[in-house]
Amino acid sequence: MLLLAACRPAVDDARDAPTGDLEHALLLGDVYARRRAVEALPALGAAALPVLGRGLDDASPDVRAAATQALVRMGPVALPLLARAVADRKTVVRDPATLALIALGPPAVPALQGALASPDHYVRENAATSLGLLGPTAIPALQQALDDPDRRVKRAAIAALGRVGPDAIPTLRGLDTSGDDGLAQDVERILDRLQGGGGDSKV
Repeated sequence: MLLLAACRPAVDDARDAPTGDLEHALLLGDVYARRRAVEALPALGAAALPVLGRGLDDASPDVRAAATQALVRMGPVALPLLARAVADRKTVVRDPATLALIALGPPAVPALQGALASPDHYVRENAATSLGLLGPTAIPALQQALDDPDRRVKRAAIAALGRVGPDAIPTLRGLDTSGDDGLAQDVERILDRLQGGGGDSKV
């Protein structure tokens, strides 16, 4: 479960503090104080976004995770910052951002596509997998993932196209899998299912 522990009573006091005070705590406090600061920020609305952006740059994964959870609570207004969080190398930061972006639907495609440029293959694989849940709008981004040098990312993109559905058939048919029998079998299995009207891919 990726939800943070319930905020302590002191967080309630922080909610009444000006943004500048919370930013000061985020910059100068210890890890616990920095977490408390970002946990209080959603109550301040969109004005808190620049400070939460600082939270995403924190050296502590716990603080970055707290910032991400705060952004999740803020909804679509936080999409640009969630795009940064979904490219974090730590799963405790990346996973809640991923779930929030999937919930936003097709508008989140650019955010996940941006994560495909990460030097971390885990980030790219996660982005490719998630794009498959956003429908046909994600096909161009998945075509980018198909060119990834890491086979794991490419395989995730193929499976994601299978989840997109029949609209992905032309892309799958056009994929060159010569030299990789495993990927060729993945594509063949998905195409058989899509053309026969089967259920979700198990790849």
